[in-house]
Parts: sequence; C-alpha cells; structure tokens
Amino acid sequence: MNFTKMLQVATIGAILAVSSGAAYATGGTPQTHHCKQADGTMDTTKTKKQCLAAKGTWAKDAAGTAAPAAAAPAAAAAPAAPAAPATAPK
Repeated sequence: MNFTKMLQVATIGAILAVSSGAAYATGGTPQTHHCKQADGTMDTTKTKKQCLAAKGTWAKDAAGTAAPAAAAPAAAAAPAAPAAPATAPK
C-alpha cells in the first residue's frame, strides 16, 4: 500500500467518524419541565403537546428535583469511612 492510498483511507475514516456523531454523544440535556395534571400529579411521560391537549399545564420542575438525580450516582460511588477498631477488654 503506498502513501497516497494510506492517506485516503485515513481521511475517509476520520470523516466517517466525525460525521457519525459518535464523537459528540453527550447523553442530552435533562428535562426541566413536566406535565402537571388538573389533580396536581406530575405525568413525566407526556410531551408538552400531549399535556396541553389533556388540559394540563407544562410546569417547570422545582430547583431541587433535577440536581439530586444527577448527584445520586456520585454519592453512591464515594467510599464509606472505615469503622473504628474495637478495643478488646483486658
């Protein structure tokens, strides 16, 4: 394989990798609004259009509801402090 063929293959591979979007996958942004139904319950499965059609309101979540969901895995990953060793009676 000569240099120009190798360069073409590398260029095509780089173009395909960038255009596939795999390099830009971030998981998206978390949803900050949900459907608040007439009885006061929140329906997280409905879209804004479905919510308004069902006579609900598209309400913004409370400031504290989105943060704990993201922080929960980080808190679980933190190691627990080791217990103090028990002293044996003499």
